[in-house]
Amino acid sequence: MASANDYTITREEALSFLQDVLNLESALPKLKTDKIAFLNEFIKAFSHHVPYQTVKALSTPPDARSLPTSADIKKSVTSKEGGLCYQLNIFAWMLLCALEFEAQLVSGDILVYRDIHVVVIIENIIKQGSRHIFDIGMGYPILRLVPLDFEHQSPVYIDSDTRYRFVRLGHVIIFQLCKETHQSEAVSHREYIQDGWISFVRIHVNQSVPVSHFDNRMTKVFTEVDPDLYFLTSLRCLAFPNGRLVCIKDVKLLLEDEDRQVQVTRFRSRDEVLDAFSRHFPQFPSDMVNGAMDNVNIQFNSN
Repeated sequence: MASANDYTITREEALSFLQDVLNLESALPKLKTDKIAFLNEFIKAFSHHVPYQTVKALSTPPDARSLPTSADIKKSVTSKEGGLCYQLNIFAWMLLCALEFEAQLVSGDILVYRDIHVVVIIENIIKQGSRHIFDIGMGYPILRLVPLDFEHQSPVYIDSDTRYRFVRLGHVIIFQLCKETHQSEAVSHREYIQDGWISFVRIHVNQSVPVSHFDNRMTKVFTEVDPDLYFLTSLRCLAFPNGRLVCIKDVKLLLEDEDRQVQVTRFRSRDEVLDAFSRHFPQFPSDMVNGAMDNVNIQFNSN
């Protein structure tokens, strides 16, 4: 495994990424004058340009799959290829540290799966002792920096088509999705629902961990097919340009309109999938997309 020193980027590399990849040059003065505004712009720009996706892992032959290295993470994000929370949030943590933010990694449990989500906590932005959740790798749109100054429950946030909140339970923060807007999750995990909210992720906000903390679980995520997890069983690629969902999910294209309504189109052929990638995610070559479709055996309904 790589050493802790491998998980760094320079300030120059961080600024280059912000300017050349995220087109955030106009936001950089806020880095000195208004760090909260800068971070919120960074989150929105990152979610616009760098997708959460399973395409790369699916397209990799099973015997060649492995846990991404620090070099893999840097390449996948700077090329706008993106990835899962492991790549997205670890890169964000490296960038934030390069910009001299007090950022640390903490672990999240999704439903019954321990240590399967990487989260960034930033400390002392507003004042000594302030803490914020920074999470651009959820697969759901947390398009803002979330302060942890609430006693029991955060305000309800609405980003894209998602309504969510955070609840404090001892030393753990629970990320909750509104059942009304996420019916599919509610059907599958009724035991995690109470009063219309789905307790989706438990974040261990007070336990800073090194990257190596995730080695065992994330190696399984990237190499072992689990029918109860979508990472190696479902073709997914999504981003939030201008704060609106654009998502390719197996045989469906989901596009959010101006009224926050998600319009769904079903693909009837591989060519339609390839065309959708070409239009919405042109950074993925057709051979990679075809390879991913081969490994999940996507079935089309001509009707």
